[in-house]
Amino acid sequence: MFKYQNVWFVNFCGIGNGVVIAPILRCFEKSYPSANYYHTENQLLFDSWFVKQAELKNLKGFSPAAWRRFKEEDWKAIGLFIEEKQIDLIVNLRNEGPRYDTGYYKFKERTLKRRTGLNFWDLNFDVIKKRTIHQNLTGDILALFKEHDIDVSNYNSKWLESICKNKDQRKNIGFCMAASQANKRWPTSKWIELANIILKNSNQNITLFPGISEDEKKEAEHILEVIGKDKGKIIHEKSIQDVALQIGKQICFVSNDTGLLHLAVAINIPTIGLYISTNSEIWSPYDKTNFVSCQNSLIKKCPDPKPHCGNCFHYYDACPAIAQYGDDINPTDVYEIVSRYV
Repeated sequence: MFKYQNVWFVNFCGIGNGVVIAPILRCFEKSYPSANYYHTENQLLFDSWFVKQAELKNLKGFSPAAWRRFKEEDWKAIGLFIEEKQIDLIVNLRNEGPRYDTGYYKFKERTLKRRTGLNFWDLNFDVIKKRTIHQNLTGDILALFKEHDIDVSNYNSKWLESICKNKDQRKNIGFCMAASQANKRWPTSKWIELANIILKNSNQNITLFPGISEDEKKEAEHILEVIGKDKGKIIHEKSIQDVALQIGKQICFVSNDTGLLHLAVAINIPTIGLYISTNSEIWSPYDKTNFVSCQNSLIKKCPDPKPHCGNCFHYYDACPAIAQYGDDINPTDVYEIVSRYV
């Protein structure tokens, strides 16, 4: 096994991506204890509390989020970064593949022709593109590491379980309405319907976890106004650590496909994931312990899907399928899952 000294992990930059990759980086450290490494900038990995929880020792810094796409105008700066940090291995964790991640693959081809001593690890798209059934991205990343002799036998997806309160100390049902993109958000009316069913059929209140945008905060305030301010509360903490500690106090957690979903899973809180515009086969947690996904089947009607990526070309704008058809995730069905835990 070649002894790499300075490694650059290129990844998506969401909080959820940080949650997912942290225990995998721990596996990498155990196989390469003397290697320093860098990662695409990530809010969670930038937090020393989470780094300590993950027992990461050799994370030395971050690269700008924009570089993950390897646009040609960034190649010069990327080249200087590689030289300055003496990078000898680039690991691409993104599942865009040669068809969509064109900047990266052009950079890789150009670099391999010009440079010696720099290696690349990528997901195996010769295999992925032939699949008829989607597979989990985290599973593909673990397979990539195993292929390169990284020991992943101690991979622990529940790496934040130590902050989970004992069952008799937990109360309330967590609602995470946050999501980086509007396409990924369950409608407000359905959150209200679910809340009313829970309040009618149990003695549990609701804890609302809104996103950081003003629209998401107003949504949470509206929901609380409708269900009654004595029936719930809004978590306003700005620190991810504080939010994680609050999640650890919930009986269960209902969440859009977003970073807090992955936090809840890592804490080992029973979690119900709502996949409105993304494919749960690819983006749901690898370890399904204490996790159930609810998939919007209407995304199959999307006119612009990105095969094997688990989303579509309208990830950052209005998805035509969502705009025309909405979602078919029923609050009553979600409550049936919630009722297992209350």
